[in-house]
Amino acid sequence: MKKSIVLLFVFFQSFVQAQVVGTPYITPPVELQRLVLDQLGVTPSFAFSTRKLREGYTGFALRIRRSTDNAQADVAFDNNNVVSGNSTVTVAVAGGGLAVGNTLTLASFRSGSTLFVTIWYDQGTNGYNGIQNTTSRQPVFSLGVAGLTNQYASLVFTGTSKHNVTVNQTLPVLLGSGLRGSVMMLARVQAGVTSNNSFGYSDISDNNRRWSAHMNWPDNNNYTYTDFGSSTDAARNFLNDASVGFNKLKQYTMTRSTTNKTVRVSGIFKQNNIALGLQSVTWSAGSTFGVGLTTGSLDTGFNQYGFTGNIPEFILFPEPLTVAQYSLFENNQILFWGAY
Repeated sequence: MKKSIVLLFVFFQSFVQAQVVGTPYITPPVELQRLVLDQLGVTPSFAFSTRKLREGYTGFALRIRRSTDNAQADVAFDNNNVVSGNSTVTVAVAGGGLAVGNTLTLASFRSGSTLFVTIWYDQGTNGYNGIQNTTSRQPVFSLGVAGLTNQYASLVFTGTSKHNVTVNQTLPVLLGSGLRGSVMMLARVQAGVTSNNSFGYSDISDNNRRWSAHMNWPDNNNYTYTDFGSSTDAARNFLNDASVGFNKLKQYTMTRSTTNKTVRVSGIFKQNNIALGLQSVTWSAGSTFGVGLTTGSLDTGFNQYGFTGNIPEFILFPEPLTVAQYSLFENNQILFWGAY
């Protein structure tokens, strides 16, 4: 599979290069001819990205706050369906001489300031946005830090600052029976330096009930732990060191059915657990879903830190994707982001 992906990427690179007069038009790979959610035809619980994921989505990619004056602006996708310095932004919170409704380019709005993310907009149909109103917990927004040549934008998370956005919907709304679901994400994982948790929720009344992951747990050479229903599942971790994922933009597929759990990194199986006993989970009232930090007891009770690294795309589905579905999706993500 990896060989075919590399060949497709070479083909894609030849497509995106400027065409010269007299040269034949090169059709992009099938995986990139249509926006990925349109190809899949499955409705996500929520879908966050710095690229456009669905043709019918007409909203913004994210809302950013600049450090110098706290002005906030909604960021549109540019003509290439990605967030870039050419993206048009619309001022949502006045500051620095800008009034609500003013429009300018993202490059002009940034103007040397550090940018933080206050809202990561859901590109699905539910409108389940990821929101962070606490300024100290807002992820940094950066251009030119994702993609094979760092050509794309990403959110940058610092675990010790507990950077995250939170979807304020309960897990039974986001997951089938509060248990079944799929995560399709891109991440550049950095080595953990202290206890941390990366996304999902840990139950307030019983910390062993979790739908979450540690992408860069610092003990034992930095393992990734996946706790999709319970932290007591067997075979819940795999080594995620420099040879696998550290400081490299990688694609992660994580699915949980009623009885099975599958985890893949850029098309390579890392976990394939079968016959898991848990079939549903009852969560405490007020369960939410964090991206960049596991909400719930790991945050409030255990005061653990969050994810350290970059996440340019994070999509949650309310049911496990089939092999055909997640293969289509991960090939698209690997090709687009150069996440080999």
